[in-house]
Amino acid sequence: MGVGDNSKINEYIDYVCSYVKYNEAHKEIKQELSSHIEDIVDEYAEKGMLQEESVTKAVERMGDGEAVGKQLNIAHKGTPDWITLILTILLINTGVALMYLIQYKSSYGNSDYLFNHSLLYSAIGTIGIVLLYFFDYRKLQKYSKHIFVVMCLLFLLSFFIGNQINGRNLISLGIFTFDTKAISLYVLVIALAGILNNYDWNKKMNLIRAVGYLIIPMFLMLIAQGLAYCAIYFITFIVLALKSNMKKRYAICIVALNTICFLYYIISEPYRISRFFTFLHPFSDAKGSGYLNVQMYEIAHTSGIFGHGFSANEKLPPLMQSDLVFNYIVHTFGWLGAAVIISIIISFIYRILHITKYVKDSYGRLLIAGLISIFIVQFASNILMNVNLFPVIGIALPFISYGGSLSIVNMLSVGIIMSVYRRRSLSN
Repeated sequence: MGVGDNSKINEYIDYVCSYVKYNEAHKEIKQELSSHIEDIVDEYAEKGMLQEESVTKAVERMGDGEAVGKQLNIAHKGTPDWITLILTILLINTGVALMYLIQYKSSYGNSDYLFNHSLLYSAIGTIGIVLLYFFDYRKLQKYSKHIFVVMCLLFLLSFFIGNQINGRNLISLGIFTFDTKAISLYVLVIALAGILNNYDWNKKMNLIRAVGYLIIPMFLMLIAQGLAYCAIYFITFIVLALKSNMKKRYAICIVALNTICFLYYIISEPYRISRFFTFLHPFSDAKGSGYLNVQMYEIAHTSGIFGHGFSANEKLPPLMQSDLVFNYIVHTFGWLGAAVIISIIISFIYRILHITKYVKDSYGRLLIAGLISIFIVQFASNILMNVNLFPVIGIALPFISYGGSLSIVNMLSVGIIMSVYRRRSLSN
């Protein structure tokens, strides 16, 4: 009879688990306690003690079941990370408030579209965060390859059933409009985290597969005019690959090759070279291709510390509700308001990076690494874009820009991160 079949041991373990409120931890706790007791029993058996006596002494050595259970209850307490949630809520509510100001204090007239839809999306996203917090993210891992393939097929299908509007491949379902590039980015990264978890990079066939996991989504995004999302996916892939122990020389080769391809992509068309030089010297064509950059320059240099307030300004550039919302913040609240927003964003990023060290599950750590990489690249590129330090590439400011389905996906990503944090004490 093995120690795992001993009624005295099972009774002790069940008693300990009765004090652990987080039921999902019971399986792992039982395995750990059984293994530990078995080691102690073997130790006593080597000294010539009978099995029943060894078991009795081993259970006594483990300590009082109530005390052990209460300690494990603290260690496996499945609670949300309130700091991340508060920072997320601050960013979401900032976006809703800005949509109200843009709608009623600028040139959008009396339409309730922006504000009402922002409220709707934030409500749906908040419900999504709560539901995903209780959802066990580990269930996704075994379906990672299926999710990857299905998402690629759906992306391909969107070319036939979607609509190309302003360079975005959109699918409309009732009042909801989905940007397939943005949604596929998040879904593919979630799938990639599961695929690369415990990935054997020493096998040549796995290297070939990894190249496929990189190239296929990038190709789809590129033909959908999603160069920016293509770059974000590439950066996230490199992060996840390095986190899953890919050799650095492989990463260097991949980065070098993609850099060459990117440069060729830029110089292959004259208009791309022209747009790049316009970005460097916008005043050379202030009323033409450099018009938007000149407007952003004027906002940055005339808003001052406190900005221009809530007064309407017909000279504000377009896309203030989406890609250029940071410019509206600078214009309205000045650099003081911009500094507050940047501080919240930095705190949000730092907090998520900080909680990763408490997560025992390698898959959970990869999920957080992938999602936070997407956030970091989007936050950084959007803010730099809005202050003329980066070309205008059509990347929204997460949580704050008006984005419809993208806003919901951002919040659902936080829900997945919360799900990982809730199960941070579980190793698998």
